[in-house]
Amino acid sequence: MGDRGSALTQPPMSMHESGRPEPASAPQRAGVRPRLLAFALDYLVIAVYALGLAAVTLLAANPLRGLLTALLATPASRDAVAFVTVVLPVILYFALQEGSARQGTWGKRKLGLRVTALDGSQLPLGRAFVRALVKFLPWQIAHTCLFHIPGWPLAPAAPPAWVIVGFGLVWLMVFSYLALLAFSKSHRTPYDRLAGSEVLMQVLQTGQPAHERRV
Repeated sequence: MGDRGSALTQPPMSMHESGRPEPASAPQRAGVRPRLLAFALDYLVIAVYALGLAAVTLLAANPLRGLLTALLATPASRDAVAFVTVVLPVILYFALQEGSARQGTWGKRKLGLRVTALDGSQLPLGRAFVRALVKFLPWQIAHTCLFHIPGWPLAPAAPPAWVIVGFGLVWLMVFSYLALLAFSKSHRTPYDRLAGSEVLMQVLQTGQPAHERRV
């Protein structure tokens, strides 16, 4: 029993290139580089979805011309359509993946990252949704501001003051996200703090991320 108990407390093993098992240390909080790389991979998923949505819209443009004209008649309606068809699906993609047993989107899993609660357990789905919602809030605010610029996108005119304030808020939020990710000891962004989450990565005793040793 003693040997079995000690074995259970040993750090997980990763295979070295030579074929020998290499022990991994306890998971560490992921910093700027792996998290931005993971998001870049996930952006490919978002881009594929956006291209597919654009193709469907073009195919449906003639049969549904009247409906599309009505849906896109005002800045508010265009903003609502963009939220329902683009922003909300992306939020749900992140929330459903990070709040599931997978504990991460495709990009995070490729980089060996996982989103957890602060005690290392699976993040509840509701908190994963809050995390994703706050994460993409600057994107939605930017959409709202763009759609309310008179004449945008073909002949934009001077925007109202609140639009300028909105864009300023977007940049302030993005800066705060990156600043806390880069410079806080926990690497926890504002949306991590609101959701009670953190992003972990497995690191080998050599100091190398475990996913880089996969063969």
